[in-house]
Amino acid sequence: MAGSPVLARRTAPASALTVAQALELPALAGARLVAGHAGAPHPIRVANIMEVPDIVRWMRGGEFLLTTAYAVRDDERALAALVPEMARRGLAALGVKVGPYLPAIPEPVLRRADELAFPIVELPGEVMLNDILSEVIGTVLNRQALSLERTQALRERLSQAVLSGGSQRELVALLARETGCPAAVQAVDGTLPVTAGGPVPDAPPTVTRPITVGDRCRGEVVLWGAGARTSQAELALAVEHVASLVTMLLVQERALAERERRYRTLLLTALVSHPPRDRAEASRRAAALGWDLERARAAVVVEVAPAPGAAPGPVTEERLLSAARTALGAQTPVWGTPGGLTVLVEPGPSLRRTCASLHRAVAAACPAHTVAVAAGTVRADFVELHLSHGEALSALALGRELDGPEGSFTRLYEECGVYRLLNQLPDGELQALVDDTLGPLIAHDTRHDSSLVHSLGVYLQRDRNGVDAAEELHIHYNTLRYRLKQIEKLTGAPDKDPMRRLQTELAVHAHRLLSARLR
Repeated sequence: MAGSPVLARRTAPASALTVAQALELPALAGARLVAGHAGAPHPIRVANIMEVPDIVRWMRGGEFLLTTAYAVRDDERALAALVPEMARRGLAALGVKVGPYLPAIPEPVLRRADELAFPIVELPGEVMLNDILSEVIGTVLNRQALSLERTQALRERLSQAVLSGGSQRELVALLARETGCPAAVQAVDGTLPVTAGGPVPDAPPTVTRPITVGDRCRGEVVLWGAGARTSQAELALAVEHVASLVTMLLVQERALAERERRYRTLLLTALVSHPPRDRAEASRRAAALGWDLERARAAVVVEVAPAPGAAPGPVTEERLLSAARTALGAQTPVWGTPGGLTVLVEPGPSLRRTCASLHRAVAAACPAHTVAVAAGTVRADFVELHLSHGEALSALALGRELDGPEGSFTRLYEECGVYRLLNQLPDGELQALVDDTLGPLIAHDTRHDSSLVHSLGVYLQRDRNGVDAAEELHIHYNTLRYRLKQIEKLTGAPDKDPMRRLQTELAVHAHRLLSARLR
C-alpha cells in the first residue's frame, strides 16, 4: 500500500519469548493470531494492559499490549490508527479481547496489521487479561533468569580457564565451543592469529569487542553468531568478557616482559660495571636467561644521535633491540642505554665484521640518525667484561674526538694504536705531558682564539706534508707555513730532535684523548 512505513524486521534472541510461543501458553488457550502473521517471531519484552489509547506514547518497544478496546469501541478509525503507531514504536503485538465491547475486530484494522506485519491476537471473551499478563511476564522473567544464569556460568568457565593458565587460544576455543559459533582474535592489521570453531565465514563478524591495553587498541575479539543457539545479548556479553580476559593476559605478559627486561638489564649492567662477587651465581643467573657466559665475548656500545640538519622520528628501545638481534642473533645479550645500546658480542671470525654488521642494522633501523659503534677487546673470561666495556667507552669517546661529535663510525679499541698505550696512563700523567709539550700553544690559542694545536695535529697526521695539511685545514699553504713558524717559535724546533718529535706527537694524541675523556 502506498505511503505505508517501512519497518525493520525484528529477530528474537534465542532466549526471548516470541509472539508465536506466547500463543502456546495455557493462559492464551483459545487465542489466535488473526493478522500480521509475518510478525509472529517478534520478541516480547513485557506485557501490559491498555485502558486508554494514550498509553501507546509511553511504550518503549517489545510490549505485548492487551485490551478490551473499550476506549475505542465506537471509533473504528481510532482503533485502525493505533496499529501503525504501535508498529512504529516497536510493540511486539496487540491482543484484543472480543466480547461485549468489541464483537469483532474490524477488517480495516486487520488489513493494516497485515500490511505492517504487526501481529494482532484475538482473545476469547471469557479470558482474564490479568491471567495472561501474569503468565507472559512470568515466562519472560524466567527466560531472562535462565539467560543470565547461562551467561554467568560461561563467564565463570572463561575466568577459570585464565586462572588455570589458559592462553588466548584456549579462551577463543572455549568461546566457540560454548556458543557454537566461529570465533577469533583479530589483529589491528586485520589478520586472524587465533581462530576456533570451524572455518571463518566470508561475511563480517556479527559481534566484535575491542582489546585495549592502556590507550592502544591491540585488536578485537570477533564472533560470527548467525544461527547461534544463544541470544545476541548473551553472545555480546560472552565476547565482551573474553575481550576483557585477553586484555588482562596482554597486560600480564607486558608486566612479565618488563620485569624480565629490568632483571636482564640489572644483571648485564653489573657484569660490565665490575667483576661479579660470585662467579657461579652470575653464571647461573645468566643461564636462566638463556645466555652462555663461558663463550668469549667483547663489550660493544652503540650510540644513536640525530643527524645534523635532519628531522628524524623518535627511536624506540624496541627498534634498537630488534635491529641488534637481527644482526647478531636472538640470544645475544643486549640492553638499552640512554641514547643507544650495550651488547656482549661473540666476535665470530672477525670482530670488525661483526661490529660492521651491527652498525648497518642499526643505521637501517634509524634513518636520519648518526650511529657510532665502539668495541672493547675480546675477553675469554666473563669476569673481565667490565674491562672490555671500559675499553669500548674509551674507543667511543676517542671516535667522537677524531671523527667529530656528529659522525658515524665503527671503532675497535684493539685498532686504536698508540691510544691504547696512552689510555693506560692516568689523567694527571697525560696532562703533564700535554702541558710540558703543548702548554705554550694551548695558552696562545686561548689568548688569541687561534688554532695552533689543531693545525699541528693535522700537520703531523698528514706526515708533515704541508700541501695536504693546508688542504684539509681549508687554508692557504702560506698560512700554514706562518702557523708552523709560530709553533716553532713557541715550542722550539721539534723536527730537528727525534725525541722531541716523538714527544710532540704523543702529546698531540694525549691532548685528543683527554678531550675525548672530557666528552
